[in-house]
Amino acid sequence: MDLGLNGKVAAVTGGTRGIGRATVLALAREGARVAFCARDEEAVRLVEKEVAADGGTCLALRVDLADRSAADEFITKTVDAFGELDILVAAAGIHKIKEFADLTDAEWDETFEVNFFAPMRVCRAAIPHMQRKQSGHIVIVSAGSIHKPSIGPDVHPHYTASKAALANLAKFLSKQYGPDNIIVNTVLPGYSIRDEIRELWASEAEAAGLSVEEHFVGMATEIGYVPAMRRAGTPEEFATVITFIVSDANSFMSGVELAIDGAGLDV
Repeated sequence: MDLGLNGKVAAVTGGTRGIGRATVLALAREGARVAFCARDEEAVRLVEKEVAADGGTCLALRVDLADRSAADEFITKTVDAFGELDILVAAAGIHKIKEFADLTDAEWDETFEVNFFAPMRVCRAAIPHMQRKQSGHIVIVSAGSIHKPSIGPDVHPHYTASKAALANLAKFLSKQYGPDNIIVNTVLPGYSIRDEIRELWASEAEAAGLSVEEHFVGMATEIGYVPAMRRAGTPEEFATVITFIVSDANSFMSGVELAIDGAGLDV
């Protein structure tokens, strides 16, 4: 299937780790011109080299989206470099485990600043460019945990609250800008596990005399969220779904919260 991404211009936040990095690489391999940003200069350059090694085209920017002017800067530089904007993937975010009673106002502020206000600003900066073209795709990366209580070992009420607000924003944007042919969807990742975490789990499983699957299911059971497929996903699996959603192959699915979690089951 031709996804129609060749020559399209995409902007991806959080483009150096996990789902964001995998999405940058996937879009570039499909022929999109990809601008991406993150806070770590060294990580930005590493992904820039990966895209180039694959023969792709990218604009790699060190940007801290916690800075309130950074979203406009990122989108402006993207359009200045490539002339237009077709796709936005808001993947940047922070996640910390902490009990509700121990969370400070500063930690709530930081979490909402990065997980909600930064994506909101990027969307606000990107949408006028899509309106001018009367077309565009936006994917907001929320979290599967917004639909379950974040208690026990996985307690993070500030994170789930910020990601739930983000999913609600995406629903609003899909309704508000649907008449402009701007398609907006949310993905709700379950477990997206990078290679270094998989290696850690393998080591822990071996030490405990368990298979990696048994070790994962034990941890997932402890936090009350076990995928029916009994494994974690890879960033590449999430990126494949996102790449389809932002492509020309998706011309009518909008306003959807799409769970990508191996049929996650509350236990």
